[in-house]
Amino acid sequence: MTPVKSKRPRTVSLTITGNRKEGSSAKKLKMDEKKANTIIVNVKKVSAEAARRRWLCRHRQLFESLLPSGGSYFDRLEKEAKVSSDKGCYVPLHELDEQPETVTGSMKDYQLHGLSYLVWMYKNGMNCILGDEMGLGKTLQTLSLLAYVHENSKGPRDPHLVVCPLSVLPSWLAEAARWVPSFTVIRFHGTQQERARLKEGIRTGEIQFDVCVTTYDSYSVEDGWFKSRRWTYCVLDEGHKIKNADSAISGKLQGISAMYRLILTGTPVHNNLIELWSLLHWLYPTIFTPTSERQFKDSFDLSRGRYSLPFLTAAQQLLSTVMLRRTKANVEMSVPPREELTVFIPLTESQRFWTLRLLTRLSAVDLEQIFVSNGNKVKKEAGKPIHEGRQQVLAHIQAQATTPSKDEHQWKRLMNLLMQLRKVCDHPYLLPNAEPEPYSIGEHLVASSSKLIAVDKILSDILPKGERVLIFSQWTRCVLYFMALRSIPYGRLDGSTTRPRRALDIKLFQQEKSPYQVFLISTKAGGLGINLTKATTVIMCDSDWNPQNDLQAIARAHRIGQTKTVKVYRLICRGSVEDQMLDRIRRKLFLSVKVMGSDNPSGGEHSGMRSEELMDILRKGSSALERNNDGMDLEEFLDAPINTILEHSRSRETVREAKMKHEMGVKEKNEEENDEKLLAAAEDEEAALLSGVAQVQSRLFDGRLVQRNNKEIAEEWQELRKRQRTNRTVIIDVKPAQKRQRKKYEHEDWCVYCRDGGELVLCSYCPRVFHPQCHGVTKAHVERLPSLTCPQHSCSSCSRNTSDAGGMLFRCQTCTQAFCEDCLPDGDLDAVGDTLPEFRLLGYGESTNAYYIRCQDCHERFEEDPEVWKSWQEEMRETEKKLEAMEL
Repeated sequence: MTPVKSKRPRTVSLTITGNRKEGSSAKKLKMDEKKANTIIVNVKKVSAEAARRRWLCRHRQLFESLLPSGGSYFDRLEKEAKVSSDKGCYVPLHELDEQPETVTGSMKDYQLHGLSYLVWMYKNGMNCILGDEMGLGKTLQTLSLLAYVHENSKGPRDPHLVVCPLSVLPSWLAEAARWVPSFTVIRFHGTQQERARLKEGIRTGEIQFDVCVTTYDSYSVEDGWFKSRRWTYCVLDEGHKIKNADSAISGKLQGISAMYRLILTGTPVHNNLIELWSLLHWLYPTIFTPTSERQFKDSFDLSRGRYSLPFLTAAQQLLSTVMLRRTKANVEMSVPPREELTVFIPLTESQRFWTLRLLTRLSAVDLEQIFVSNGNKVKKEAGKPIHEGRQQVLAHIQAQATTPSKDEHQWKRLMNLLMQLRKVCDHPYLLPNAEPEPYSIGEHLVASSSKLIAVDKILSDILPKGERVLIFSQWTRCVLYFMALRSIPYGRLDGSTTRPRRALDIKLFQQEKSPYQVFLISTKAGGLGINLTKATTVIMCDSDWNPQNDLQAIARAHRIGQTKTVKVYRLICRGSVEDQMLDRIRRKLFLSVKVMGSDNPSGGEHSGMRSEELMDILRKGSSALERNNDGMDLEEFLDAPINTILEHSRSRETVREAKMKHEMGVKEKNEEENDEKLLAAAEDEEAALLSGVAQVQSRLFDGRLVQRNNKEIAEEWQELRKRQRTNRTVIIDVKPAQKRQRKKYEHEDWCVYCRDGGELVLCSYCPRVFHPQCHGVTKAHVERLPSLTCPQHSCSSCSRNTSDAGGMLFRCQTCTQAFCEDCLPDGDLDAVGDTLPEFRLLGYGESTNAYYIRCQDCHERFEEDPEVWKSWQEEMRETEKKLEAMEL
C-alpha cells in the first residue's frame, strides 16, 4: 500500500508542474506578441510624427502669427527635419472617389469631401477639427475615417476612443451599427460594477473591440484607465466641452495616449478667443503652450472693449486650414431653411412688481409704477371682465405690496441681481416665496408670466394641427407646471434625466405614432447632438449668454432628415435685462462669423463675411435703449391672437432691416451691388459694432435707471459681511437610521406566466405574482429567501438587472419579458406608459426604473391568435371602467 500512496502525489505534482509550464509558455507567448505589436505601433507613430513635422514646417506662418514673438519651436522643428533621415514628402489634398468598403449605405458628396479632408490630415499626421454646422453628419464622416484607417493600415492597430455627451451616447452606437456594422463597438458607461466588468473583460481579452464610446463623466472617473491604454484616434464629440482649459475634464484629457486627435464641434468659437486657444492647446500642446494664452485673451475682451481685427483674421486663416467648416445653406439643399423670429413681449404686472422690488430692495412698492406700460397707464375697457388668472395675480401682488409675508426678507438675500432679473423674465415664481400660499397650480401660473402666455397661445395654435414642438429653457420648473395645468403629455430632457429615459423619450418623439407632441429640454443639457427632426417649431423661452448654445438647441430640429421649414420663436421681454443681452450676444456672433468666415479647408482665398450673415447679426440688436413706444402694451398682447403678435414682431424686424440698409447706402434694385456695398461697408460696421464695452445695465426699468441711496447700499453691504462671518458649524445629533417604509400596494390575482390563479408568490418590488413552478423554483426555495422578484426585473436577453442596465427596463404589459435599452428590438415602440392601468388600480403608481410596452413577440402572438388579443382588450376595458369609477 505504501508505494501506491507515494505514487499519487508524485503524479499530481507532475500534472501541476506541466500545467504551470503550459501556462507560463502561453503567458510568454502572449507577452512576445504584445511586444511585437508595440514595436509595429511605435514604427507607425514615428512615421506619423515625421509627416506631422513636414506639414508644420510647410504651414509655419499660419501658426507663428498667433504665437508670441521670439519662439524657437519651429526653428527647432526645421533643424530636426534636416537632421532626420526621413525621405517622405508632403501629401497634398486629394479628393476620394469612393467611400470605404466597410461603410454601408451611400455618403453624400459633401460628406465624401469631408472624408477626403480628414484622410488628408491623417496622412500628414495632423490633428484637426471637423467643424461642420450641426446636423450635417459629423458622426458618419468620423466613422468613415475610422473605416478608412481600418482598411488602409497594415499590421496590428490600436482601437479608437470616442468621448461624447451622455445625450448622444445611444446615437453613436446606433450610427455605428447602421454605417459600419463590421465594427465591434462597446459602450463604456454605467455603474462602478458595470465599468469594472468591462475593464476586466478587456484585460483578459474576453472583450475585443474596434471603437470604445464613453461619456465625458465616465472618462473623468476612469481617466487613469483610459490613459494606460493606447488609442489610434481620440475623438471628442461636441469638443467645445473642453473650451475651458482650466476645467477638470480638459486637464484629464490632455494626457491621453492617442496617435491622432480629432475634435467634432459645430460651434468651435463661442464667447472669446481663449476658448479657441483651449481647443488648439489640446490639438497641438507643444505649439500652443500656456505662454501663448495671453495673446488670445487680449485680442478679444468684451469686458474691456479690446478687439484686434488683425489677430481675428490670423485666427481665421489658421482655422480655415486645420478645420473643415460647412453650413447647411452651402452644402445640404435637402434641408429647408429655417425661419427665425425674435418676439418682443411686454412684462406682466407680476414681472414688473418683482423687477421693481429687486431693483429698489423695498418691501412696499408703489403700485402706480407697476401698472404702467410704455409710460402710459394700462387701459381697461369698460365692462370688460378681467381673466380669472389675472385677477388672482393682481390680488396676490396687492397683498404682497401692502402686507409682506413672514419670509419677506428671503428674496433680499438673493445674490447676483442680473441672474434674478433674468429669472423674473421667465417666471416670477422662480424667486423664493413669490408664489401665492397655499400654492396650487392654476391659471395664475400662466397669467404671471408673459412668456407662458405666449407659449400658451403658440401651442393652442400649433398642437391641433398635429405639429410637434421643442421648448428650450434654462429654468424648466414653471414650464413643467404649465404642461401639467394644460394636461399636455411631453418628453423631458434635463440634467436629472437618466440615460435610458433620454433614449426612450427621443425614440418616442421621433416615431410616427408618438405619445408626445411637445419636448421640453434644458438648453445646456439637451442642446448637444440629439436628433429631433419630427419637430417643426422651436420655442426659445430664454437666451443664453453663449449664442452658440442657442444655435445648437435649434439644430436639434433643423438638421439632415428635416423635410419641413422649421419655425424658431425667440421670446424676449421688451426693455428687460435679457433685451439688453442681445447687444453682447451679437458681438459674440460676430466673433464666430469672423473667425469661421471661410469655407475653404485647404487654404487659398479667404472669403470675408457674407452680406446675409452681417445683416443677420445686425438684425439681432437690442431694443432696450430705444425710446420709441411702438411695442404692444400688455392689454393688446393679452387680447391679440398669436398670429397678430408674430406679425407685429415680423414687421418691426423688417423696418429695422430696411433702416440698416438705408444707413449703409444699399438700394433695393441690384442684389450684386447690394452685396458689394455691404461688404465694402463691413469694416466700418465692424468698428462700430465693436466700439466700447458691451454692458448690461441691470438697474434699467422703463428706459430709466433706478437709483439707490448710499444708506441702503451700506446696509446691504453690512448684511453681506455678517453673512460671511456666520458660524457654519453644524452639530448633528446622531440617531439610528429609520428604515424607509416601502409604499404598500395590492398584488395581481393571476400568474404573470400562465395567467392562472392558485398558490402564488408575490413579487417584492411590483404587483406581479407567479407560481413557483412557473418561475422555476421550488416552494422550499421560496421559503428560504427573504424576497423574490418577478422576471421583469432583469433583461430577458442579457440578464442584467435594472441598476446594471442604466436605471430603466422596458417591461411588456402582456408577457413576462423585459428589455434593457441595448437589447430592445429595433423599430417603433408600442408604448403603454410609465405605469399600467391595472397597476394604478392596485395603488402602484409611476416608477422611474420602468417603462411599459407591448413587445414584438406579443404582437406576433396576437396576429396568430386574435382571440388572445380580444381577451386582453376586454380585460383592459374593464380595468379602465374601474379606474374611472374609482376617480369619480
